[in-house]
Amino acid sequence: MTSRGFDLLDADECLALLAGRSFGRIGAKIADDPVVLPVFYALLDGEIVFRTDPGTKLIAAVLELRVAFEVDDADEGWSVLVVGRAHEVRAARDVASLEARLAELWPAGERDRLVRIEVERITGRRLHPAG
Repeated sequence: MTSRGFDLLDADECLALLAGRSFGRIGAKIADDPVVLPVFYALLDGEIVFRTDPGTKLIAAVLELRVAFEVDDADEGWSVLVVGRAHEVRAARDVASLEARLAELWPAGERDRLVRIEVERITGRRLHPAG
């Protein structure tokens, strides 16, 4: 489907693009301030999962806020946007399972809290090639 110079991507293509990357941005509204922060992530069982430390991203998860998550590729001309609810992963069994499955994907540093984004809506666009 086409919309004003963009091809609209279906959900399967959006998920495939998300699965092929590991860096994105999470956007949330905390109090009156919108924030957009970078994260290394993985798409696991249809959900976005990332590691964080105490701060804005964890607050969004603890409060179970609706967030936006965006990944794009400027060279290939596409963008995927996910809207969903953030949750902190607290159950020891789930934490251990995620850490084991994603160990090599995590960046270095002291980020010992896990957050997952339950996908409610996913949309994507690809620019038409120039010329």
